[in-house]
Amino acid sequence: MSRMVRQQERIANNLANANTVGFKRDRTFTQILNEEIDAEGAPRSDKLVQQWADLAPGAFEQTGNPLDVALQGEGFFELADEASGETRFTRAGRFTLDADGTLRDVFGYAVQGDGGPIRLSLQNGGPITIARDGSIRVGEEQVGKIRVVTFDDVDRLQRLDGAAFDAAGMEPVDVETPDVRQGFLEQSNVDAITAMTEMIEFYRLFESQQKSIRTEDEILGRITRELGRF
Repeated sequence: MSRMVRQQERIANNLANANTVGFKRDRTFTQILNEEIDAEGAPRSDKLVQQWADLAPGAFEQTGNPLDVALQGEGFFELADEASGETRFTRAGRFTLDADGTLRDVFGYAVQGDGGPIRLSLQNGGPITIARDGSIRVGEEQVGKIRVVTFDDVDRLQRLDGAAFDAAGMEPVDVETPDVRQGFLEQSNVDAITAMTEMIEFYRLFESQQKSIRTEDEILGRITRELGRF
């Protein structure tokens, strides 16, 4: 029952982020260890439940916003907090410019380029264009390039919050040929209908376990009362 409660929490979090840009659903895998028959002839085992983020791509939504970008294929955007030095990685490419022209995500983290934070000079005017390799131009002038990275083992990435991940001590590696799509956002890869079906299934399993425990408790109670008469 405790395992089912954790599964419900996982599914609820997935559903809550079904509309979060770049969110990757959490999944679990249960491994049965040390199977044996105890002294009373009952089967016993240890269950190891592992949870990880499913990095399958989400659907692309066209927004037309020149600072919205999505990644086709592998890779993550690198973000940093200048004050704390914290670095995080995400597929959520909803970016904006602050008052100084620094490219940031919606939480204020600076988008990293080849040489650090990307700052756009808009004095000359002109449209902002982002090429497939991440190069940013304002008018005809190239002003930066979005860094797109990957890792030797992406399954080791640890979720920080929402669509952001920690590298877990791994060094990021630049993607040789990134495929950046301007004017698009990658949506969550959560299938709300599948998640709801899964939630109902675990809820029913929880209820059946609860009824079994209640029935066993009633039987033990009757046995105790009957024995008390002798």
